[in-house]
Amino acid sequence: MVQVIFPDSTVLETEVARTHLKRMSGLSGYKEKKSMLFKFPFSFQWSFWMPNMYFSIKMVYLNKKKEVVDIKDAIPMTSDPKTWKWYTPQKACKYVLETPFEHNIKIGDKLQF
Repeated sequence: MVQVIFPDSTVLETEVARTHLKRMSGLSGYKEKKSMLFKFPFSFQWSFWMPNMYFSIKMVYLNKKKEVVDIKDAIPMTSDPKTWKWYTPQKACKYVLETPFEHNIKIGDKLQF
């Protein structure tokens, strides 16, 4: 677990996806709403999808300086093909925060963890 601190000093306890296997599964299969921070070995435009998800999330993409470079609203995949999406940031990122909770953040904000 790690604490993510937002610009307004809000603190979010979050699980960390450090391994390749954990980054592949993410929050898939979790029924309880929780957040996860993905740490990647290098910066890239990492894409995500939402199979086996039970709740919608925000994907907050951060560069190596932990600055927000993009934010996407993501919905769980269903049998409806309109939900079969990949979520890719506009810019390269080193970290991605998946959270079902609302936070007052915008592109350019810096997070701490």
